Amino acid sequence: MISANTYLPVNGEETEFCRHIRDISLISEKTFTPKFSGFLTEREQRLAEYTASSVGVECGFWGGYEGAVRKMFSSPSVEMDNYPFEAVTFFFRPKDKLTHRDFLGALMSLGIKRDQIGDIAVIEGGAAVFATKNAAALISAEIEKIGRVGVKQEAGLKIVIPQQEFEEIFAVIASERIDVLVAAACGISREKAVALIKSGKVVSDDIEVSSVSRNIDEGEVFSVKGYGKFIFSRLGFETKKGKKHALLKKYK
Repeated sequence: MISANTYLPVNGEETEFCRHIRDISLISEKTFTPKFSGFLTEREQRLAEYTASSVGVECGFWGGYEGAVRKMFSSPSVEMDNYPFEAVTFFFRPKDKLTHRDFLGALMSLGIKRDQIGDIAVIEGGAAVFATKNAAALISAEIEKIGRVGVKQEAGLKIVIPQQEFEEIFAVIASERIDVLVAAACGISREKAVALIKSGKVVSDDIEVSSVSRNIDEGEVFSVKGYGKFIFSRLGFETKKGKKHALLKKYK
């Protein structure tokens, strides 16, 4: 369940984004035709899901593989193969050690907008770029080098993308407030967690957390400077004293 106080837009840009999602959701429902967004950040996915829910429209998300971070929104939910994007796989010498930043810079130099590009998954000697069909066609036609490194291409996903690994953290919490969860995730006192939040060192879904009393929803991702990135995975049963068991996961 997504809470309205957490996923309302916080500025004009987000307000316009939510208006766009609302419009395409309602058009989809009226015309019985699937509508899609560009690739969205985790924060935008939350906003899109809440916006579609607020107008009673079904939606879905897909990024090309299990565990993708950047995903497209669809209204209504459609089969994975029906999303209008595809993968381009690159191969290069393992000793060249190309990075996500190297690939993103090369794509941006073609004038491709950021929302046309999904995840860029880089492994030793290879990488997969997920992009809208028009962007993928441009990438295939134009890119022969990433920086000074020669690359070869194949259409489609031709590498195995390793699954994100997590360290599981089990805790008993008094509430789902951000200060409580930061303390549990980082193994620090609640007072220190409050100090970190007030000093601007806690970010949730791409937005700096300003209120120590804000509740975190299950599935929400937050980062604490100096401690790492976490996901509030799920709540468990209540204890006899009214507290709750919780599972948090730390990104490795």
